[in-house]
Amino acid sequence: MKTTLPYWLRSRYCRKRIKLFFAKLSRVSKDGRRITKRPTKMTHAESTACEIFVSVLRNKGSKLYYDIHTQECYLRSEDASIYVFLEARNVKIINSVFGYDVNISSELEGYLLEKFIREMTVRRKAFKNEALSKVNHSLDLTLDRVQNKLNENEYN
Repeated sequence: MKTTLPYWLRSRYCRKRIKLFFAKLSRVSKDGRRITKRPTKMTHAESTACEIFVSVLRNKGSKLYYDIHTQECYLRSEDASIYVFLEARNVKIINSVFGYDVNISSELEGYLLEKFIREMTVRRKAFKNEALSKVNHSLDLTLDRVQNKLNENEYN
């Protein structure tokens, strides 16, 4: 004898599965990479290092550097008073007087690296758009100059 689930139980199950599907889908970025969440279990030193890293990163005047060979991220604050280095399972924070080494978990390292990559992408796109807007403007001026010279040659 085959048993079937009652209607209310099936619809509830379906709604739960649909909600779970869309929740997982929302954790994927536009380019297909999974969005990393901030780790919940961190030591006090890790959470302090994370806050410093993110605050320096969010400052629009800070400088971002990335070393391709060692895959390390470097941040410099706007006034060059704080330097932050993200290395393999380690964050180095250097202010004008003291330097701190904080060992971090791999989850936190992945989270900070994802934040850095996103911010780098945003700044790279802004830089590219700024450069392209100048090129379009100069091309328009070049076209106007060429047309003016052609018009002068026709009249002469």
